[in-house]
Amino acid sequence: MHSELVRVSGLPLASFRREHVDQQVERACARERVSGADALARTLRSDREARRRFRRSVAISHGAMFRDPEQFKLLEEVLLPRLLAGGTRLSIWSAGCSDGAELHTLGLLVSRLGVLDRTVLLGSDLLEENLALARAGDYPAELRARMRWERRDLAADGPPPGRWRLVLCRNVAIYLTPEARQALYSTLAAALAMRGILLLGRSERLLDPASFGLRPAGPHAYQRVP
Repeated sequence: MHSELVRVSGLPLASFRREHVDQQVERACARERVSGADALARTLRSDREARRRFRRSVAISHGAMFRDPEQFKLLEEVLLPRLLAGGTRLSIWSAGCSDGAELHTLGLLVSRLGVLDRTVLLGSDLLEENLALARAGDYPAELRARMRWERRDLAADGPPPGRWRLVLCRNVAIYLTPEARQALYSTLAAALAMRGILLLGRSERLLDPASFGLRPAGPHAYQRVP
């Protein structure tokens, strides 16, 4: 699949749905005013900003505070209190964190619940340029002290060390091939602590959560079972 674009962009394009990649290639060709994938690859090789635009378009790098507010309402009123009732410390991983807005929002929620000092917040993303934006975010000092960031290819690198009591991976799986999607769900489930919770995006759901050792815990939310 567009082997030269894979090399030049540094993206695992084979993990993304073919129609999604083709659409982004077509849009990039129009944006950069070139004709075809080979010409686009030459442009990306010589133009750093064009390469950045293409990478972010394929990886769907969208971020906004309280994006999909009903999901954050569910977190604040149901899921986080449930997790806090089961233990004194909270570890949260935002997988595919983009510019850091999702992790920032989570930090505000746990601060409102009075448990920021007992919380670890990790944001990971495929793109270093997204992580640069995340690290440069305007955060309160006490929140910044609880946050860390790392580059992680969810399709290849596996989960971060440790067990996480809350994992968010929203609006990532919908752009992946069925095989990459199943591998992603296995990675996310493996990262969960016992009774930990996974929250997917509003257009994503597990058809057979039990096959990953999970059970439904709310709309698009799943809990690891003993």
